[in-house]
Amino acid sequence: MKSKIKQFISDESGVTAIEYGILAAAMAAAIGVIFGADGVFVTALKERFAAIADQITNTATPSGD
Repeated sequence: MKSKIKQFISDESGVTAIEYGILAAAMAAAIGVIFGADGVFVTALKERFAAIADQITNTATPSGD
């Protein structure tokens, strides 16, 4: 059993096509969550722009002096 573990640890062979596929699927899912229509990034960006627009609207001074 020890020899199998040592062999596994010392194995430096490259990744297989299946591992590349799993990595690609995980990255696609992450990109979908972050940049999707209601994703985390898009929602945060919309909220920040709304806050900036509110600040601009509320700090505008009337020009009637």
